Order: sequence, then C-alpha cells, then structure tokens
Amino acid sequence: MHFKLSEADYDFSDVASGLELEACLFYEYSRESNAVRNEIAVARKQFGGKTGQVKFGFRIQNLIQSHVLMGLAIARGFPNTPWQLLSDKDQKILLNHHAQVPHVFRYATTWHNPPLTFDTHEPETMSLEAWKKQCRKRLPSVPDTDPIKSGFFSVNIKYGRRVLIEEFARWLTSFEGKAMSETSLIENDLAAPKKSPGRKSIHDTLNALGAMRLRYYCGKFSDAKKKMLELKDKPRGMFYARRDSFNRACNSALRHFEKQFGWFDRTEKPIHFTEGWRRTSK
Repeated sequence: MHFKLSEADYDFSDVASGLELEACLFYEYSRESNAVRNEIAVARKQFGGKTGQVKFGFRIQNLIQSHVLMGLAIARGFPNTPWQLLSDKDQKILLNHHAQVPHVFRYATTWHNPPLTFDTHEPETMSLEAWKKQCRKRLPSVPDTDPIKSGFFSVNIKYGRRVLIEEFARWLTSFEGKAMSETSLIENDLAAPKKSPGRKSIHDTLNALGAMRLRYYCGKFSDAKKKMLELKDKPRGMFYARRDSFNRACNSALRHFEKQFGWFDRTEKPIHFTEGWRRTSK
C-alpha cells in the first residue's frame, strides 16, 4: 500500500528535537512496514477501536514489542497520516507510549528481581503508622500540608547507581502524578546516556527516509532535487546536491529500517524502497 506523497512525508525539518523527534522517527519508519500495518489492522479488529486486551501475532515476543505496537494501534491516524499532520490526540498517545519505553524495558528485564521496591499502601501496618508519627515528632516545624510520602522500600544494591537513580526518579514521577512524556528528558535518559539527538543522528535518519520516498515518487534525480531546493535553506532541511550522496541516504534508510524491524519484518524492505530511479513520475 502506497500513499499520495505530501511535503510532510519527506520534510521533517520542523519536528521539534527531543522526545517528539524520537517518536516521529519510530512512527515514520513504522509506516514503511507492511508487516506492522497488517499487525495493527488485526489488533484493531480485536478491540474495535477502543483500548483493550489484544493478542498480537506469534512474531511479537515480549512486552516491549507489544507496547510500541499498541501505541500505533490506538493512534487513529496510523498508517496513512504523516506525523506532522496527526491530530493532537494521536500525537499525545504516541508521545506517551514512546516516553514509557525505557520504563517498560526496565520492568521487562527486572520484574522478577527489581532494583527498587516501594509500597505506600499498607494502612494496617502499625510499624508504618508508628514511623509516620515518629517523623512528625522529630520534625515538628514541618507543616502538615507538606507533600510527604511515607512507605516501605527495599534497595537491591547489586544494581549500579545509575539504575537505582533511574528507578527512584520513576517513583518520584509517580508520586508527583506526572505523565512520563511531561518529565525532563534528562530524567528519562538516566539509564543510558545517549548521543545528542542532533543532525548527525535522528534528523539525518529522517532525511534519509525522505530521500527514499522522493526516489520512489520522482522519475529522476533532477525531479527530486527541485523538491529539495525548497528545503535547502531550512536549518535542518533535507538537501543532497549529488546523486551519489542521495542514493547513499536511501541505502541508509534501508539499513535503519532493518535495524528497527529486524525482529519483526525480516523479509520485506520498506514500502517505498527502490534499488534505483524508477524513471516514472508518481
């Protein structure tokens, strides 16, 4: 299934850096997978357009994979609507799902032996009540209105400090009632510091996808170059002056697709990948 090409399908220069850029990258490459499209179509039939229990196909092997696909299934605009034209509701759904991925990954790999455990809901535990009273007596100047959380906790020190700090930050987010997508990116990235999401990473990977789509829809390089000239002066606009660099970008998009969906879409290439110029205008 192909879509009618719009500027939002190849110009990603206006996508904000940070979480939105990362979510856009996953979303746009997901649109290129027939396997993902088919999986989402089956999932939507199961819950009839509403959130609910879904049984994914046999290739979905773990909680992380089902989590990221569930976000696509709930977003009504997938797969036909480009990221930048999605409704605010759809974007919020996808941003929340993307923000939760590190925490889902941590849970999936440590649930059987968690690094940090809190329990703040044991009203019948007298030792906890005694602890609260003792703290109140020790700190008489602290107002009763101060937002203090009391509870039991255990720390598994076999985990490194970075993991424990991230887990504690996650609990703080929960105590504060904040959505994961609204928390600081620094907090969300404590588990594994990443390279700066600058031009050399995410924007270039999206620009490579844009180039791949232009090669599919344009009859020749000169046709694609005319479209890119409109983006040349944008701060992160896509522009490849030479045919060989343009073709390298298309191959880069293919490699990223294989890296992102190698666990799932093993046999197919991106929907809009071509080995070369098609010599026909779409």
